[in-house]
Amino acid sequence: MSRKWKQFLTFALCLAMVLAFTVGCGGGGSEAAPADTGSGSAAAADDTSAAPEKKVIGIYADAPGSYYDLEVEAFTKLAEQDPDVDWEVIYKVGGGSADEQLKAVEDFIAAGYDAMGIIQNNPTTTNECILKAVEANVPYFGLNHYFGDQPNAYLAAGSESFDFAACGLAAGEDAVAAGVKKVIMIEGVLGQGTASDQSYGFLKAYEDAGLSLGTKDDGTPWTAMDIAIEKPGSVGGTPDIEAVFWGAGEWQADNAQKKMQDAISTLGEDGWDGCYVQNDPMCEGVMAAMDSAGLDPANYWIGACNGREESWQWVKDGKINMDVNQSPCLDGLVAYQQMKAYFAGEDYKQFVYCYITPYNADTIADLEPSLIPCSVVDDFIDKYNAGTIVTDIADPKFVEMPGYTES
Repeated sequence: MSRKWKQFLTFALCLAMVLAFTVGCGGGGSEAAPADTGSGSAAAADDTSAAPEKKVIGIYADAPGSYYDLEVEAFTKLAEQDPDVDWEVIYKVGGGSADEQLKAVEDFIAAGYDAMGIIQNNPTTTNECILKAVEANVPYFGLNHYFGDQPNAYLAAGSESFDFAACGLAAGEDAVAAGVKKVIMIEGVLGQGTASDQSYGFLKAYEDAGLSLGTKDDGTPWTAMDIAIEKPGSVGGTPDIEAVFWGAGEWQADNAQKKMQDAISTLGEDGWDGCYVQNDPMCEGVMAAMDSAGLDPANYWIGACNGREESWQWVKDGKINMDVNQSPCLDGLVAYQQMKAYFAGEDYKQFVYCYITPYNADTIADLEPSLIPCSVVDDFIDKYNAGTIVTDIADPKFVEMPGYTES
C-alpha cells in the first residue's frame, strides 16, 4: 500500500470519528436531539451504573436457637426490601464450641465474603477472630454479645447487643415495688454472661434501693455482683432480698419446668414469693410447673425478660407481673444498618445497645403499639415500614456501649 493511500485512509478514519462524535452530542444537525425517554441504550447504561454492588455476607451463630434464626430472618428481609443493597446472606450454625467460631471466621475469609456477622462463643475467641478478619481486610461485626473488654474489640467494624443488666434491673425494680423478699432465680445457663448480667441487674435494683442482700461468713455485706457470680445457697444476717433457689433452664421451657418443680418441692408454697425467669420460653415452663402444683399466680410475683408477643397477653391476663421487650428483630436491624453504612462509607454508631421496653399490668395497654414484635418477623417489617417504632440507630434510644477503646 502506497504512503499516500495510507495517509488518505488515516484522514478518512479521523473524519468519520469526528462526525460520529458531533452527531452523538446533538451538534451540527438541523434537528435537536430527541429527549431521553428512558428506553434507549443510554438509559440502560444508567440503570447498570445505578445498580448496587453485590455483597456476600457470612453470619455465624454459636449454637442453634430460634432467637438467632429470627434475628437473621429480620436482617435478611430488611436487606431484601432495600433497593440500595444487593446482599447474599450465608447463615451458618455451630454446635457451641470456640473452635467452630474460629473455623467459621476462617471459612468466611477463605471464601472471600465481603463482611461477617458473628454470634460469639466467648470473648477470648472473638478477640482472635477479629485479628484474623482485620488481617484479611474483612469487616467483623459482633452480634448479640458484649466483648468490649477485649484488647482488640475496637478493631471490630461493629458490635450490637442488649444491655442484659438493664433488663434485670427493670425486673428488679418491679419486684422491689411489689415487696418481693424470697425469689427463685431461673437463669438461662448458670454463669453465662448474659444470664449473670440479668441476675446482677435484678439484685442491683435492691442494692440501689438501699436494701440488704445479707452478709458473708466474715461479716462483710454481699453485693449484687458477688451474688450474681457466686450464687450462694444462703446468706447471713436478715436480708431484705434473698435468692432462695438457683436453677438453669438452658433457655428452654421443658428444662425450666423441671427446675421450677424442684424449687417448689424444696421450698413448698410459702418458702418463696417471687420468681425471676430470664426468657419467655422458660417462663412458659415455670407457669406450667406452678399450674401442676396447683399454685395461683396471683399469690406470687413472676417477672421475665424477652417480651415476646405471647407475654403481652400474659401480663394482661395476670399470669405474670411484668416482662421486658427485648426483640431479636432489633439485633438484626442494628447489624443491617451498620453494614449498610459501612459499605457506603458513611459514619454510624459502631458499638450499640439495642433499646428495651419494660411493661407490666399498669403500662401494657399504652406501650403495646410501640413494642417490637419478636416471633413474627413480618409483623416487625410492617411496623418498620409504617414508621410506628423507633428504628434509626442514630436515635438516642440506641445507646453506645462502654469499652471498645484502644488501650
